[in-house]
Amino acid sequence: MHAYRFRMLFGDQEDFLRDYEILANQTFIEFHDIIRKSVELGGNELSSFFVCDRNWRKKKEITLINMHDDAPAEEEDDDDRRGPKPVRIPIAEMAQVRIKDIIDDPHQRLLYEYDFLNPKTFFIELTKIIDADSTVQYPVCVKSTGKLVAAKPPMPAPDFDDEDEVAQLGEFDDILDSDDDEFGDVGFEPDIDFP
Repeated sequence: MHAYRFRMLFGDQEDFLRDYEILANQTFIEFHDIIRKSVELGGNELSSFFVCDRNWRKKKEITLINMHDDAPAEEEDDDDRRGPKPVRIPIAEMAQVRIKDIIDDPHQRLLYEYDFLNPKTFFIELTKIIDADSTVQYPVCVKSTGKLVAAKPPMPAPDFDDEDEVAQLGEFDDILDSDDDEFGDVGFEPDIDFP
């Protein structure tokens, strides 16, 4: 049995590195789980692996949960003004795809995207194919350097210290809360008789 060694880097952090070994017949859900544990990511966020070419162009998505419909693509029309239609890449679920099913390059590249609302993108490359060790429980993180730095906190709410801004906001609140109409009773009477 063979094991694949993958190296994972995080683009926003130069001191971050993880090396993983995983058996050829294990699935991407197992790869996902070892990444989450070793990087200390939460466990409730959507994520996907993308099989890439040498230039990191996405060729196939392997997702935790397939939320895309499997409807056939729309038929082509002759309207060239819209430009070319985007090509939908094939999608599979992590639990259904074994690691060896996607390896077609000795330096296979993958992207791992975690948490689509606050995205973190990791770059993964196959570095070595080795004989599996029967004493090791795969998948395993064999090298870990650097801790994932938390994302920058969101911008704080504006602080209205300026007295003029506070006064204007107070006046605006007073207008909204006012029961009487400063403009009097403005009625609308149409000049047209409706049948």
